[in-house]
Amino acid sequence: MVTRMKIMISMLMLLLLVACVVKPPVQEMAEARSAVKMAQVLGGNSPASKHYLQNAEKALRRASKAIEEKKYERARSKALEAKRQAQQAVHVTQKEQ
Repeated sequence: MVTRMKIMISMLMLLLLVACVVKPPVQEMAEARSAVKMAQVLGGNSPASKHYLQNAEKALRRASKAIEEKKYERARSKALEAKRQAQQAVHVTQKEQ
């Protein structure tokens, strides 16, 4: 009975480990792309908004490259950075108007 319990616990641990495997940041990439697109559409004219948009686009490219390299944590980080930068570009642009 004890052996059976150890096997069950081992299998449960293995399942948990498999569930924790890092996956591509699909949601984060979608949100970043959407935020960048919004910033591009609004197209702020100030140096600050252009700066934020350029940083967002660069971070999004780096996120895509990280996904290609299967570096999913880096991709997630860069996607979040892209989203933040794009949101800043939108914020600055809206303040201009």
